[in-house]
Amino acid sequence: MFVLFNNGARKMWSFLVEARFWARRTRLGLVVGLVLAALIGLVLAPQVRLSVGYHDFADKRRLLRVPNCLDVLSNIPFLIAGLWGTWWTLSKVSRTSFSSEAERVPYIVFFVGVALTGLGSFWYHLEPGNARLPWDLLPMTFSFMSIVAATVIERIDSTVGTWIYGPLLTFGAFSVLYWYATESQGRGDYRFYLFVQFFSPVLLAMIVWLFPPRYSGTGYLVFAFVLFVLAKAMETLDGEIYRATGCISGHALKHMTAGVACYWVLLMLQRRRLFADLLKERAALRHPTYASDHLRP
Repeated sequence: MFVLFNNGARKMWSFLVEARFWARRTRLGLVVGLVLAALIGLVLAPQVRLSVGYHDFADKRRLLRVPNCLDVLSNIPFLIAGLWGTWWTLSKVSRTSFSSEAERVPYIVFFVGVALTGLGSFWYHLEPGNARLPWDLLPMTFSFMSIVAATVIERIDSTVGTWIYGPLLTFGAFSVLYWYATESQGRGDYRFYLFVQFFSPVLLAMIVWLFPPRYSGTGYLVFAFVLFVLAKAMETLDGEIYRATGCISGHALKHMTAGVACYWVLLMLQRRRLFADLLKERAALRHPTYASDHLRP
């Protein structure tokens, strides 16, 4: 049984690796096909309403005079990662992590969105309800769409990624405003925001799989993705985790885990290097040049 499993795992890994060597047109076709299929499915899908208990979180304790205290204060990692990331991407020290300004801009917006998510979620969880929910959701769409655009710019095509970035941000904002407008009419439709939240990481994963990076540090992005998935699982198990621990809810853990995921995106940027530069450095180490080499006889 183990041998069969091992052989299957090897074949799967071989398939995943070989996919990057398929014809570029084939890989692009897969990405475009996935996007078109997802958009068609989105349009044909029925309306999605917020669940009845959407605003009914497990941990309602008032601590330190703060209502829903841990759900509120657990947003601090978002604020820290967002402010730190914004400062760093705007500073001169970050220049070596980007080969062009087009690559830098989406990450600036990503971290601004993370910081605003911390503030918006802080405000929302003080008094959860439809009126405050857009302040929580809207900044997240900026971060989701920015990381997708950044990945397209770096792995597929800089011009295409820059061109689609504005429409991506617009669609993200539309998804929240559309829900809010339809909710005020008594027929709230949440499906567009759900599409932004869940399809963005799926598309991101597909691009990372099919298109090789120009920078090192992909492992940091993969780990951030794993943390994001873990955070969503914790959110789903909000009540179960709170009943099991008696001290912290799944939603609070979700905030903290997602905040750490954003920090790992920052770590990726701080530590990555262009593979072309790394190859030049290795070549220089293998064949060092000495001053005497340039002396004429």
